[in-house]
Amino acid sequence: MKKAHKYIFVLIAVLQGVSCGTINLSDKRNKKPEWVQQRPVNEKFYIGIGSCSKIFNPQDFQQVAKKNALNDLVGEIQVSVSTNSILSQYQNNQEFKQQFFADTKITAQAFVEDFQVLDSWQNEQDYWIYYRLSKSEYEAAKRKKLNKSVNSSLDFLERADKLTFQNNYMQIMRMRIKALAAVQNYLNENLETEYKGSRVYLVNEILNQLQDQLYLLNVKSNLNELKGKVGKPIQQPFLANVFLRDTSKGKLAVPFVPMTMKIEQGKMDFGNSTLSDQNGEASFSIARILSKDPVQQLRVLVDLESLSKTDSVTISLKKLILSLDAPGTNIRLMVDPIKVFVSSNEFNLDKKLAFNIIEPRLKKHLIEDGCNFVENRNDADYEIKINSNTKDMGVMFGKMLQSTIDMNISLIEIKNNLQIYSDALKEIRGFQTTPEKAGLNAYDEMLLLFWKNVFPTLRDELVIKKDQFIGIDIEK
Repeated sequence: MKKAHKYIFVLIAVLQGVSCGTINLSDKRNKKPEWVQQRPVNEKFYIGIGSCSKIFNPQDFQQVAKKNALNDLVGEIQVSVSTNSILSQYQNNQEFKQQFFADTKITAQAFVEDFQVLDSWQNEQDYWIYYRLSKSEYEAAKRKKLNKSVNSSLDFLERADKLTFQNNYMQIMRMRIKALAAVQNYLNENLETEYKGSRVYLVNEILNQLQDQLYLLNVKSNLNELKGKVGKPIQQPFLANVFLRDTSKGKLAVPFVPMTMKIEQGKMDFGNSTLSDQNGEASFSIARILSKDPVQQLRVLVDLESLSKTDSVTISLKKLILSLDAPGTNIRLMVDPIKVFVSSNEFNLDKKLAFNIIEPRLKKHLIEDGCNFVENRNDADYEIKINSNTKDMGVMFGKMLQSTIDMNISLIEIKNNLQIYSDALKEIRGFQTTPEKAGLNAYDEMLLLFWKNVFPTLRDELVIKKDQFIGIDIEK
């Protein structure tokens, strides 16, 4: 019996010890570790520490903290620029450098492998996680991937070298762009390598090959000058021919070359880029001339933007491709103004106004859009007809009198004698102390609605697309 009491006493003591030990361990877990309180520094490791509020992100706080830790780790990795890299040639181009470093942050996570989750800690409010990555292992993995990328780039070049420009011009171009894309994450690195028995800087070599290949092309148009009118399309499409220059077989047409138009001077709407066909011909059209400048200029050229549009090309590499000199040809555009004849009959209480109200204001705005107004209808492209008159509506209250105005307007294409637009504003009210003054006030009120509801559509039909119309200052 004494032995039993003795065992019970020992058991109670053990249980009390275990209980006390559990409390001590809990206290230890809830205490913030040093890496949470102060960021560690280690010459051999990149450190990434991330945290997330459990209060604001109760469902996915761990994932958010892990993402933050990875971003923090990547942010510790410094990108150095080799003096023999293509990036060193753009040291003064801050925009390009910043874009490359932005691209590097996006792609750096692909190089971050085998990092360790060293620790994690949480309390009721926050969750923290601690990553680290061996600097030596990271550099070894990066060098391995760089070598693999260089070999892939060389493989694309070698495949391109086996093709001929006469039969595979665009295939060679795409192979070379793929060769660039293979090493686009290493524009800051010294990519000196062996190619065709010589030591070359790989990115420079590929860019030089692309530029030389572009210079093999000749672009010519079937005309050197176009004629059109402000606000109108050029109905007849025109062609640009793409062919290889200086070949023993004469002009060899190059199919499937992406071509585009670029405005050198003026403003116009035109179609998207197009491909040359089997005969090396690319067709273009102008949807509408938007500038009233009498002489404008456009350029038909190889569309480098289209060549660089692949999912695998970073913005930095795209900028390098766009910096190449694209062959093309210039075309002059001679622009005639739209000639307009205005027939405006404006009355107040059946009496013709001594000075028209609508006509001069309308002309002012349309002159700004490139219209010329002529005195002879036969010299015009369009006629604008305006008819307006006011009506005395008598006393409104006290000494205040009321008049209303009706206004009709139409646009006629003179060549085909075709009415292409018409509109009206009816019974717009004006108030004043005499019927005549009330009529003039009705003109003012009508003009407010005219600029808002009528003029944009009239202007669209005559010179400018609706999506080009921004608005005008209301003028009384």
